[in-house]
Amino acid sequence: MFDKYFSNVSCGTGNNYILLFGEAKTLKARVFFKPEVAGKYNYRFFYQNSVNSTFANGDHAYVNQKGGDWTINYAKVGIGSEFGCYDAPDSFITVTFDGKMTKNVSPDEYFWSDEISIDVPEGKYLVWEWEITGDAIPCTPDSQIPAYIDLGEGFAEHFGCPMPNFIGCDKKIGKRVVFVGDSITQGCGTSFDKYDMWVGRIGNMLKDVYSVWNIGLGFSRASDIETGGSLMYKAKQNDVAVLTYGVNDLLSGKYKMGRGDTAGELLCRIENIVKELQGAGLDVILSTIPPFHYHEVALREWRCVNMAILTLAKTYGCRVYDFEASLDVSNEYLGNDYSKYGDHPNGEGGKAAAEAFKKTFFNGKEWTL
Repeated sequence: MFDKYFSNVSCGTGNNYILLFGEAKTLKARVFFKPEVAGKYNYRFFYQNSVNSTFANGDHAYVNQKGGDWTINYAKVGIGSEFGCYDAPDSFITVTFDGKMTKNVSPDEYFWSDEISIDVPEGKYLVWEWEITGDAIPCTPDSQIPAYIDLGEGFAEHFGCPMPNFIGCDKKIGKRVVFVGDSITQGCGTSFDKYDMWVGRIGNMLKDVYSVWNIGLGFSRASDIETGGSLMYKAKQNDVAVLTYGVNDLLSGKYKMGRGDTAGELLCRIENIVKELQGAGLDVILSTIPPFHYHEVALREWRCVNMAILTLAKTYGCRVYDFEASLDVSNEYLGNDYSKYGDHPNGEGGKAAAEAFKKTFFNGKEWTL
């Protein structure tokens, strides 16, 4: 399926959280997506019933945690001109699964919807809605897009909203580029519904030549994807992977390890990820680790890793995107937030990072990804 359908949404839509009610409940979820490329296409939607990466310290949600048994009562899509709890499209198109309107979902199941055709005009939203009955439903609270849940009292904002992990259409496009990382990649800290995170801006830059899939997740670590589970599966379905890991590895470390990674441990993890992705045929681009408000020990390890990434990249033939430099780190900010754009870069930081990415991989005539 991934060979035919290409990501048409550049916000983060993975699973780093799980809705745990303690009993089966019925909920409706409504999500407003901005397609990168407008127009009429055939779409399919993909979902993994598992948690892709560890959330915070992992007490509530952790890497490769299986979702529960639950049922899709219906799913549908429409075209929206505005977003909001009650801004439903005038009409919807029914989404089916293996020809059926309902679907029983098993723990750790990966599944696709059937194909639907929809014409989304420029500037409009692709609105997804589904009703689910069950418990232990993987989701994300960090998507930075309009997403609402109705637990029986009307749609309202909610900490976690389950949504498709991949919004794919059959647009004719070149390479599939996946951005893998943490909350800075997902877009936390940027404006709501603006897609002004660095990956969203790059997605807009590339929309006529490549597709962009953002699988960044809040709190995600290199040790999460290193397990080879659901997050690695997603990354492998692409042609180019941009890896931006390190902040949470240095601060929190591997799930249940109880401490942050050393520079050596993190570099070993990154090396393992590179070998796994290159073995699957992907071209891997390594990012230096973004600045953050690190404590003293992590700050020292951060500097060591960013120097060593250049050597690691040379060893494995990877190109490098200097994320650290793109955010204008200077002594003025060291000892405070390290970057004038904040720990989670705001929209201006996203613009700076995206422009630096373009300068690195665009030669004035074509992209070199």
